[in-house]
Parts: sequence; structure tokens; C-alpha cells
Amino acid sequence: MLRHLHTKNLAVIEEASVDFGPGLNVVTGETGAGKSLVVDSLALLAGARASADLIRSDAEGLSVTGVFEPVGTDWRELLGEAGIECQDTELVVRREVARSGRNRVFLDDHPVTLRLLSQLSPYLLRIHGQREELGLVAPDLQRAWLDRLGLELEGEAAQHQIDAVAAAYAQYQELARRLSRMTTDDRSRQERVDLLRYQAAEIAGAGLSAGEEDELHVQRGVLRHAEQIGDVLSLGTQSLLESENSIASQLARLKAAVERIAKIDPVAVEWVGELEELRIRAEDLGTTVRSRRDSIEADPAKLNGIEDRLAVIERLLRKYGLNTAAVLEHEQTVREELLELEGNDEQIQELEDQVKTSLDQYATAARRLTASRKVWSNELTQRMHRELGELALPSATLEVAFETRPREDSPLKIDGASVEFHPWGQEAVVFLFSSNPGESPRPLAKVASGGELSRLYLALQLASGASAASAQSGGALVFDEIDTGVGGAEAAAIGAKMQSLGASGQVLAVTHLPQVASFGDRHVRVEKQVSKGSTKTAVRVLDMSERVEELARMLGGAEITEVTRQHARELLGLPDAPPSGDAAERRGLRSVQ
Repeated sequence: MLRHLHTKNLAVIEEASVDFGPGLNVVTGETGAGKSLVVDSLALLAGARASADLIRSDAEGLSVTGVFEPVGTDWRELLGEAGIECQDTELVVRREVARSGRNRVFLDDHPVTLRLLSQLSPYLLRIHGQREELGLVAPDLQRAWLDRLGLELEGEAAQHQIDAVAAAYAQYQELARRLSRMTTDDRSRQERVDLLRYQAAEIAGAGLSAGEEDELHVQRGVLRHAEQIGDVLSLGTQSLLESENSIASQLARLKAAVERIAKIDPVAVEWVGELEELRIRAEDLGTTVRSRRDSIEADPAKLNGIEDRLAVIERLLRKYGLNTAAVLEHEQTVREELLELEGNDEQIQELEDQVKTSLDQYATAARRLTASRKVWSNELTQRMHRELGELALPSATLEVAFETRPREDSPLKIDGASVEFHPWGQEAVVFLFSSNPGESPRPLAKVASGGELSRLYLALQLASGASAASAQSGGALVFDEIDTGVGGAEAAAIGAKMQSLGASGQVLAVTHLPQVASFGDRHVRVEKQVSKGSTKTAVRVLDMSERVEELARMLGGAEITEVTRQHARELLGLPDAPPSGDAAERRGLRSVQ
């Protein structure tokens, strides 16, 4: 959800801030006031390319800041991979564009790349209105729409089918890779075998133990500083035990003195035991320190041996792993691959049978999924016919086609022809669209206009049971004048559907139709102001009385009358305004007459 938007020096906007809320947020304004600049601001926060032409003429740069409240946790994982920890529920995104062409992006004041912002943008917002921004023409997204409807219709059963195809594909790929390694040409296989044998022998010859490098580093440190350590331990031995005035001796003398006064003061009796315990501990510690001192001595030969051993280990670490445990794990992997490459014909035949079986399992799972998708597509077609009719596209039809794509080297055959196959299935899902009766449906990318695609997207959201909160990973949905070319009851239907879509999330809609604007849960107006030869644009949230005036303007143009105000109140579902002034007097006179 987008909570707040602040824009500075973008075209005619000198500086503007506006708060958005849940539900449907509508943006209106007079022609040329700069409604599209709100969408331009959001596009910059979504990672769109920036141009210096967007910068206000008297400024050196522009900035756009958005405060978002993303849904879910995937966005946190994405930021975590980039080294950014975000503990708050809100995320502040700032984009700065300089006239020199320099772009800077900040996430919670952390400088990041534009690429990261583009990766993050689906969790923040999705803008619909221009063909290049919609993405509905992408086959992957079309398949995702159909599968989402399947999940709504069949729940876990649909998810099980989708997962079964992906799992069967992964198993086939793994077995096929293993078979490829075993059956590659003799020369390449032998070269690989020689390399693996060398690696296995090199690691085995070193006789590694997991973690031994840590102990060796400790021993090397001690031997390198044996003299310094010995001096300190000698001092400790003398202080604790061996000197005439050692700690143990002092404690013994103090204990004897306390024993004498204990006959007079009973309190001192307890001290005797404690002093004896301290003396014993001092002697024990002194004995331990002396033993350690006697065991440490400079040993150049032993130090050289440790250095040589560490050199061997460090060479293996550079080649095979971060530590000895990783190197030993690599050795095990090498030996397993050697067993495969040196396998006999029976093993190869067994693996070939496994590959064939796994491909058959994939084909069976894929056919079942295709059959289910065809059932889902029938339901989607029926729902879309109803939704499109209510979105000013009464003659439009949407069909779902399943297309196989040939590939000569593919082992999967359908009707004798080799075809592509993927983790998501053996066929591509293609939406076919026709906006006029008598026209054959064709792929969306070839026939649908930008406005039609936007309304198609809205219809698909509703037909698949989606909400703004679940659509596109929870990002706010932004519709840029998808009501172009419609009016009256059709426009009201669009407004009602966008309000329904925003019931559990957030939708932002730029519109020029009062019928659509009246459904907004929050109404934002873009105003153009001319002062001292300079044009500026302001953006603000309207209260209810201001909404009435704005809708009246949209209904009646430059001249706002009581009739248009009354019509505006009707659109907003408000009661009639009470009569006042001359109007009330005239009504009274009419009633007397």
C-alpha cells in the first residue's frame, strides 16, 4: 500500500505532498492540470527510465519520495539479499534525477541500484494504462492468471497438480544430466575421469581431518610466541607458588593468624576454612601454570612442520572449499561422479530406463494438468464474458488456447512431434481476444489496445476472484484512465468494479469521468495555478463538500450550477441539500401559489 507521495520539481509540480489510503483512491483534475504527473511520479518509484525533460525548468533536479507499506515478507528477503535490514512495516523509497542525467535511488536512506528498485517494484505498485507497462500480453502471466483461477476453484487439488508437474520435471532433468555424464563421448568422458581421479587422489593423499586447520593455527601461534608465553607463565608460577612470598605462602600465614584469633572471635572460624580453600586453589593453579610453562619451548622443527601442513591445507582450500569439511564433502561428490562415469553398460541401461520412466511420469502429470486447465479456461471464459460486458466491452470475447511449440531435440513427443516442455507444463497458455463481433480472436499482443488491455486486466482480477491485496504480490494497483471512451452506466460499472477490487487492498485510479470518481474512498484533485507568469500544479485530498464541487465541475464543465451539484450529490449518495436564501424563498412562493 502507498501511504504517502511527495514530489518536487517534476514538470509543473514545484512541490506537492499527498496521503493515500486503503480502498479506491481517485485522482481527477482539469485537462492539462497534470493528472498524468501523479502517474509519472509513481512510475519513477517503480523503476521506470527517467528523462531530464521531466525536471522543472527552473530546477537542477527532481525528487520523488513514496512511503509504502508492502504486504508479505518476500520484499524483506529481497532487501536482505542486498544487505538491507528493514525492521519497520513501512519502506521509504526516494528517487532523485539530476539534469546531468545522474540517477540516485534510496531505500530507507540506503543508496541502492536502479535494478534493485525494479526488482522490488512489484511488491510496491503496478501501473496499468500503457501497453508496455501492463505485462498482460506475457504468456507466463496469462498462465499464472489461469492457474490462479484453478486454485480458487479446486484449492489444494489444483496446487497438487501444478506441483506434481514441477517435481516430475526436476526429477527428469536430474536423471538426464546423470545419463549425459555417463554416455558422453569417450574422449570427453576420459578427460573428466582423469580430472576427478586427480582431485580425489590429491584430497585423499592429504589425509585431512575436518576442522584440523583451526587447531593447527592455534599451535602455530603458540610456537611463534613461545618465549613471550614462557616469560608470562614463569611469572605466574613464581607469584602463585614458588617465590618465598608467593600467594600460596601468604594465604598459609594468614590462615595461621586467623586460627589464633578464632579462639577469641567465633566469627573468624568460617574464615579459616575459606582461606584454606583459597590456598589450595592457588597451589593447584600454580602447579597447572608450571606444567604448562615446562611444556612450552621454542621448537623450530615442529613449527616448520605445522607451517608445511597448513600450506598443504590452504592450497586445497583455494581449490576445493572454504574449509576442510567442505573439501572432504567435495571429495565425496567427486567419488560419486567417478562411480557413474566408470559405470558399466548395465548401469547405463538402468539409468536410461529411469530417464524414460521419469519422462513418462512427467508427460502423464502434464496431460492431467492440461486437462484441468481446459476446465478452468471454460470457467474463465464465462466469467470474462460477464465482466467485459459490464466494462463497456459488450461484444468482446476472451478465449484460452493451448499451444505446443516444436523443438527438434526434445525427447517429449505429442502426436509424434517433438515439443518443448517446462516445469509448468508441456503447452503454452495463450489468451485470444476479439473486441468486435465477427472478428476471429487473436493473441492479445496483436489486437488489444492500451485501454482494452487495462480493462481486460481489471476484468481478469475480478473474474479470478482476486483482490488488490493479493494481486501482483500485494503492490498497489494504479489504473491510468482505463475509462477512456466510455460513459454513463458503463463508466459507473468500471468505478464499482475498481471499488470492489480495492475493498481488501489499494487501487489508485486517474480518471476524467465523474461516474468513476464518485466511487472513490478518497478523492485527490490535481490543480493548475498560474501566478506571476509561472505555472504550478498542486495536489490535495478533497473533503466531501469539495468532492461535490469537483464532480459538479466534471459533470458541467466551467459553469457549476445547482443542477450539477445536485447530480454530484446523487452520484455520491448524499441527501439533497437543504434550500437556503433566494432559492428557499422562491420555493415557498411556488408552494403558496
